[in-house]
Amino acid sequence: MVSGMDTKPAPTIRDLYPDLSEAELAQVEDSLERYLSLVLRIFERLESEADAKAGHLTPDTGEVPCNP
Repeated sequence: MVSGMDTKPAPTIRDLYPDLSEAELAQVEDSLERYLSLVLRIFERLESEADAKAGHLTPDTGEVPCNP
């Protein structure tokens, strides 16, 4: 049985690559941030296309639509 959430902090880039210089660490962090931004944009585009194919013109907000 799993008890509670893991309270151990996630490793940093420095933890993963302790031999990199400050300049190299900055470059790796920048590359990772750009990669994650790209992944997020791809996910949002696919989600948007799926909503459009399903006939949803607006994102699902969880609210009941107000039709007169």
